[in-house]
Amino acid sequence: MMSRDPWFELSIPPSAGTVSGRRVDTRNPWNFFWARDTTGKYLLVLVLSPHTAPDNVLPKLKGIDVSISNHENRGERALTFTLRDSSHRDIFNQLCIDIVTSAAGATNERAALDIVLKRTWRWHHLLRGGTDQRLSEEEQMGLIGELLVIEKYLLPHFSAFDSISAWRGPLDAPKDFAIGGVGIEAKARRGEASPFVVISSEYQLDEKGLNALFLCVFAMDRATLDSAGHFSVSALAERIRAYLDRTEPSSLSLFESRLTASGFRWDDDYSDVVWSEGPGSCFRVAGQFPRIVADGIAAGVQDLKYSISLPECEPYRVSDDTLLAVLTGARDVERNG
Repeated sequence: MMSRDPWFELSIPPSAGTVSGRRVDTRNPWNFFWARDTTGKYLLVLVLSPHTAPDNVLPKLKGIDVSISNHENRGERALTFTLRDSSHRDIFNQLCIDIVTSAAGATNERAALDIVLKRTWRWHHLLRGGTDQRLSEEEQMGLIGELLVIEKYLLPHFSAFDSISAWRGPLDAPKDFAIGGVGIEAKARRGEASPFVVISSEYQLDEKGLNALFLCVFAMDRATLDSAGHFSVSALAERIRAYLDRTEPSSLSLFESRLTASGFRWDDDYSDVVWSEGPGSCFRVAGQFPRIVADGIAAGVQDLKYSISLPECEPYRVSDDTLLAVLTGARDVERNG
């Protein structure tokens, strides 16, 4: 049974590499355990059969480690959630209960694991400041910008799996995309608004560690349902999902996890918010490009958010062909290397 403090009666195990635990709920068909390790940390453990494993990268949560391990003697796998700071035990308990409850109705272990990971990606979105409601218009625009990069620049030239793997924005990476040593930052702005885009950290436009960095800006405007070429964020996501299903179905689960981490849910209705795409711009970020980078600020200053003027970026504008040439060149170097 699930209690208000399920770890209260669990002792700290005496031997390194072991945990003490008890089953979460005997009525739940899946092997969830409340547990504590030798350092006293609080855990939720899902014991899996040897053939069941996550298809893709594990979710990343603020203050919570998610790991998979093999039990050599018993031939089992364990998906473990570890709370790093015990002062956040209440919210960790809520997360665990949500995960366990959501997975209870799964018809098989593979489906249960998929539900666990999907719920965890949803919590990733919530713990980084998102809400459990549908995306705001600004959030929709941001997601649309990233999806357009996938559709326009990556899928035509890279495998579906590599294209989706390159999408790092939902994982709180400093760049929205990183592929073959090339970074891409995607921004969407209202076409009728002042010509500025917001940069959310001192790392977004820092090309350190990359061979090249590009800023792709898409002009978006609210449209009406009778406007030619209008689309919603869910329609764009569905277009990409259909392409993946036709060409490389094994990439679908990764795409779904990225969407979930971004706060998108298929159950949310976005049909009342449709957009039209205007002219876009692509800039090569280098040299004196207007920006703030970590090496250029005083010690102790961090978490910057600032705006850049697009007219001041014009000397750095490049064509789509230039961006694609750099991307495909990086791809070919990787293949030949």
